Amino acid sequence: MAKVQGVKEKLHSPLYDAFFVPGAGVNDSPPAKNFSGAMTDPRMIRFFVDVQNKTKLETNLQAAGVLPSLNTFEARALRVVVSSLHRFSPIKPKAGELQAERNEAEILADLIYNSVTTLIVGEKVMIEMPTFWFPAGAGVSPGFSTVTNHGEPDPTATFRFAEPVYIEPQQNFRVEMLFPQGLPGQGTTPDENKLAGVKGPLRIWVVLDGYLTRDVQ
Repeated sequence: MAKVQGVKEKLHSPLYDAFFVPGAGVNDSPPAKNFSGAMTDPRMIRFFVDVQNKTKLETNLQAAGVLPSLNTFEARALRVVVSSLHRFSPIKPKAGELQAERNEAEILADLIYNSVTTLIVGEKVMIEMPTFWFPAGAGVSPGFSTVTNHGEPDPTATFRFAEPVYIEPQQNFRVEMLFPQGLPGQGTTPDENKLAGVKGPLRIWVVLDGYLTRDVQ
């Protein structure tokens, strides 16, 4: 379809990308990966950089680190969303007792209180804060005691930029989540009760919430 010259449309269209820790395959083959094993860099996770072979559940970016075509983006908020960490732990279950539940809140705390999240546009740092500064504003209703979310599951309960961050056409951008003092629970054998040893399936999304401007077709 041909473009309408000189006419643009602006729409609310967030950008998102996820770090994915795969779960086990059929009959546990291949076995589930743990968090540290899924990281390509032991110090940090980079979002919007590696988008190849990801499904629409993991990203809506078409090319690594750039907007499609000559689109521009006006980022108004940054959100960090974590999928459910609820697991049944097989650690020393006693006869007649249910398997102990892994402490989901503590593992989520390992993530948000031990990492720094940075939005970089054109190699310039636009905002940099500990990850707890960017609540999800998403998740399952907190009506169940076993459900833990990064903040209230309300899209208005997020940190919004005082001034929008603009991403120009073909300008590189990314988000980095750095663990300055190392990944909690990391060691020769990652601790299964800490973030490093958590097994998949697990997704951590970074969402840039804002407005996309594109050509009208």
